[in-house]
Amino acid sequence: MKDALSGISIFQIVIVFILIFTGIMCLTINHAKAFGVKDEIINIIESEDITNVNDLNGLSPETATKIAEKLGDFGYRVDGNCPDSSWIGYKRDGSISYSGKAAFCIRANDLTKSIYNDLTNACHNNNCEAVIVGLPPMVYYDIALFYQLDIPLTTGLNFRIYGSTKTLIG
Repeated sequence: MKDALSGISIFQIVIVFILIFTGIMCLTINHAKAFGVKDEIINIIESEDITNVNDLNGLSPETATKIAEKLGDFGYRVDGNCPDSSWIGYKRDGSISYSGKAAFCIRANDLTKSIYNDLTNACHNNNCEAVIVGLPPMVYYDIALFYQLDIPLTTGLNFRIYGSTKTLIG
């Protein structure tokens, strides 16, 4: 009887280690997939002209459609909530998600405005040595994507991965 009980406990320990190993492998594979999708989204945004940006209120419909097609090519199917209200969420078809669940999230950061603010703050009582001239529009995008732990016993374990584009000058 003793040998039967110890055999069962060793079998349970082996099953637990197999589940842990499987979970780590699933998480690693999904993270790598999300990382590749993030890089592809960054490449698409960087290849677009900055004039296609709708006044920093999100991506142009053409760019969002290109990204949605790439999501389908990668088989990307994870949804999540954007980090906060400054992010714009997009569904897998390229339309803006108003419900909170999004396939990916984008936030535009206007560098031109930041430079003007910094120069204005550096000038005291309008005694500036440099003249502020018209700067071209400069923007970079933050991207948030989601990945999950794909084990049948677990649900709702979503994780985020972040990335940024280079500065785009229009």
